[in-house]
Amino acid sequence: MLIDHPRATERGPVRKGLVHKGLWIAGAVFLGLVVTAILALATHWPFTRDAVTRSLEEASGRTVRIRTFTKWYFPPGCTAGGITFLRHIHPEGPPIITVEKLVIQGSLTGMFSSPKRLSAVRIFGMRMQIPPKTRGEVIASVPLNSGPGGESLAISKITAEGALLEFLPEERDAKPYRLKIDSLAITDVGFGKPMSYRATLTNTEPPGVIRAEGRFGPWNPQDIGATLVSGTYTYDDIDLTAFHSISGLGHARGKFDGPLARIQTQGSIEVSAFHVDGGDHSVNLDATYAATVNGTNGDVFLDPASARFRNTQVEVRGWIAGHSGESGKSATLDVAVPKGRVDDLLILFIKGQPMMSGNVTLDGKLVWPPGPRNFLEKIRLDLSFGMSGSRFTNPGTKNSIDSVSESAQGESKKQQEGDLRTVLSEILGDIHLRDGTASIANASFHVPGAHASMHGTYNVLNGRVDLHGVLDTRGRLSDTTSGFKALVLKAATPLFKKENAMRIVPFQITGAYGDTSVTIDWKKELGSRR
Repeated sequence: MLIDHPRATERGPVRKGLVHKGLWIAGAVFLGLVVTAILALATHWPFTRDAVTRSLEEASGRTVRIRTFTKWYFPPGCTAGGITFLRHIHPEGPPIITVEKLVIQGSLTGMFSSPKRLSAVRIFGMRMQIPPKTRGEVIASVPLNSGPGGESLAISKITAEGALLEFLPEERDAKPYRLKIDSLAITDVGFGKPMSYRATLTNTEPPGVIRAEGRFGPWNPQDIGATLVSGTYTYDDIDLTAFHSISGLGHARGKFDGPLARIQTQGSIEVSAFHVDGGDHSVNLDATYAATVNGTNGDVFLDPASARFRNTQVEVRGWIAGHSGESGKSATLDVAVPKGRVDDLLILFIKGQPMMSGNVTLDGKLVWPPGPRNFLEKIRLDLSFGMSGSRFTNPGTKNSIDSVSESAQGESKKQQEGDLRTVLSEILGDIHLRDGTASIANASFHVPGAHASMHGTYNVLNGRVDLHGVLDTRGRLSDTTSGFKALVLKAATPLFKKENAMRIVPFQITGAYGDTSVTIDWKKELGSRR
């Protein structure tokens, strides 16, 4: 038997050579990939000063300067410090955006994806000034994902800490609206698509902490107000003292949706210890509202807001907005009280207890201008009111009105004793409040057996009442007073006679609030008949 040993012995070297060749080929391919990757990263490495500067300029449409720059490779990334975005007009002026530090972190796999993806971008100490659209300067864009470079770049997550946005007013001397971003996390950042966000912000008008989450974008660099936003929010620790002359602590919650310049929002607010300067009472109130908010300047249109406190409901519609020539915002509101209590309204503005009680309805307009003046000095009111079932709560005023009423019904002083009811009904009139003084016009009321019309003033700052009127009555005038005045009035009674035994009786309500008196203004009447 012949055995072909050489053939058998050749298999080992042949197989060994093939393995060596395969390993060499695999190694060459791997080395080629590494070399290719190195070459690609060398020519397209995004973490250089020039590349980051170019990307920020493309995203913002502005010239960008970077003061310090550091890069690293494992994992790939960089840190840029002292970043400024210059103005188109007057670039030597204060920059429109500044960033204390920008940290960009990527991954090797992200560098070869399409679009390129960054793992995280962290922004520290950003300050951004947004001029009004009417200035003619191109509106700034946030350096996130807009611009030509945005199509080739996606970011998994962006976080910002200590950012401040200032929305500049049209009037250069006016105070800007500021929004401080304590913390912000944005995910799914890409070109031309909405992003998810979670934010904690500190608002300045009025001060408070806002926590919100939802969707934002895509960012519109040509018209920031057209950028879409939606989500839910809570607004806590709202300090109402920012509005001057009022105080209270509020907590709100709600939802919103729409473009940044016209955000539609609905929600509710609870205010504890609501207080108006000049009074010594505080109330708790609850409100619901539907509003349109301009997120670029803080202007608000209420449509409507409904507040309830004690046993009274107040409805308002109108604007809280800034106006040319004013530093701050004015509230111009249509006000209605469809069902309320006069004592609830009085208790907001007075010291001591209300001197009247009863049902009330109101309808009119309120203007609340900005400025440091006392709330009661600067507020302007034009109201029409109606009251029913009203009573004076002050014993002196109560007894004076009872005397006039009971005398009008023909009761003597003896009959009046022990009968101290206060009877006022169908009180109507108009109130015009200016500079702390309420002018009352076209006012009228009924008491049994008499009808009165009156006018006058009430100073809400010092509580002085000065009302004058005329009472049509059948009663005996001398029964409404005593002493020397009673004797004089008995002699003057014929001067007040009218047809069918009706008399026109002039009266006045004067004194300090809480200590007023109702007396016959006979001197004025006699003087007018000379």
